[in-house]
Amino acid sequence: MKRVLNTVLLASLCTLTMAQSDVDALRYSSTSLGSTARSLSVGGAFGALGADLSSATINPAGFGMYRSNQFVLSAGMINAKSTGDYRGNSRTDNEFNLNIPNLGLVFTNRHYDGRKPAKKGWLYTNFALGMNRVNDFKGIANYGGTNSQSSMLDYFAQRADGLSVAEIGGTDNEFDFGFNDIEVMAWEAYLIDSVGDRQYAAAIDPNARGISQKQVISTSGGMNDYYLQLAANYNNVLYLGGGVTVTSIRYEERDRFRETDDVDMGAPWEVWELERYLKTTGVGISGRLGMIIKPVQWLRTGIALQTPAIYKLTDEYIDDLFSEMDDGNYYEYQSKEGRFEYKLTTPMRTTLSLAGVLGKQGFISTDIEFVDYSTMRLRPTIDAFETANDLISEKYGSTVNLRIGGEYIKGMYRFRGGYARYGSPFNSTSAGEASNNFITGGVGLQDENWALDLALVHRRSSRQIQPYALNGIPVDVADISDKNNQLVITLRSSF
Repeated sequence: MKRVLNTVLLASLCTLTMAQSDVDALRYSSTSLGSTARSLSVGGAFGALGADLSSATINPAGFGMYRSNQFVLSAGMINAKSTGDYRGNSRTDNEFNLNIPNLGLVFTNRHYDGRKPAKKGWLYTNFALGMNRVNDFKGIANYGGTNSQSSMLDYFAQRADGLSVAEIGGTDNEFDFGFNDIEVMAWEAYLIDSVGDRQYAAAIDPNARGISQKQVISTSGGMNDYYLQLAANYNNVLYLGGGVTVTSIRYEERDRFRETDDVDMGAPWEVWELERYLKTTGVGISGRLGMIIKPVQWLRTGIALQTPAIYKLTDEYIDDLFSEMDDGNYYEYQSKEGRFEYKLTTPMRTTLSLAGVLGKQGFISTDIEFVDYSTMRLRPTIDAFETANDLISEKYGSTVNLRIGGEYIKGMYRFRGGYARYGSPFNSTSAGEASNNFITGGVGLQDENWALDLALVHRRSSRQIQPYALNGIPVDVADISDKNNQLVITLRSSF
């Protein structure tokens, strides 16, 4: 079966329990296709081609192919659509987002032999700085159905087992400043009952189960690379490049889970809802090195290395629980605001590239990228992170990302198409599957000193969401199918 990618384990809903897991590590270790409309429209396969801002994220040696200064600016929009299937029901939802995929400047420095431009040896030394958006977190998951087997209240009850009635009650401090534990909030909201000495159960008639469940998870934010890179051109045959990249992260998640007594289960409540808000911000640093060789005019080969990125991240999170009772009473409780700082080390990436340039008629290009997700690590070394890191080593493995595309030139017009497949980060023994497939296309209009490019990217992926986990009781998962459509327009101007 497919691996459950988004698992909302309620242990993470208590603000004093750290919510960081292998899922968080994977989220910030993953990247998407290029950034400019030109590179996106050929499936991101630009590793051996160069002369494009996407060189900053694929192979910095590509900056050595510039012959003039250039300014680049892109604007884009994303429509994220998902369909959630849960217990025989299907729901579709979508989100829309505008962004700036990239902005950058390239400065060229031509070498001279006396007063004449050098014709041999080192011909150019170029410098580039700018921003590329390497990941966009815009997304939605919306699913629901009738469940006669379990409830999230069963999870609250399992957490409460072992506590006395005196211990599970909220304190004056918690009522004033926020609660520490989700089971205490559930007890005070009359969602769980005592059924024995230090034993609890969901406030539902066990003989009349059949509740309506619904969950909506909305995500936003992204990852932006801010880079400084230097590249050089030797004899128009060898191109070398490298630089430093600072990456910013902003991720927001709003999660709303609701259960409704639609069929009169004998519960004292009509509806209850748990809302969770999580915001992660941080910054990281990494390095990139690359080389492109052009042994003959029509052939280009490239190799690039991206070092592991080291991120310093901060999570801020808070939970809100409310219940509406049959007698009209209404209860609402909020957890304490949580904040936790930690570090993440992402995998190293190696990219091999090959391109055939068909003179003034276009090109065909491909990139193969190797990533080992089992090397992701959360720090500092504490018990919770030791468990997460052990799970990462066991659950994840090496994968290959493939990008292929081409361009056809007709006068000042460019016609482009491509395909990319980003392999599953899970190893073969974990039965995980989370591959992403991209179908891309675009057109371009290029003059001597300017160019305007447009790209369309269609991405398909699938995942599963498990809303809660119970000891000894299986819990159904929701199958989520994602279809994202992205439009990017890029203006390039030489000066």
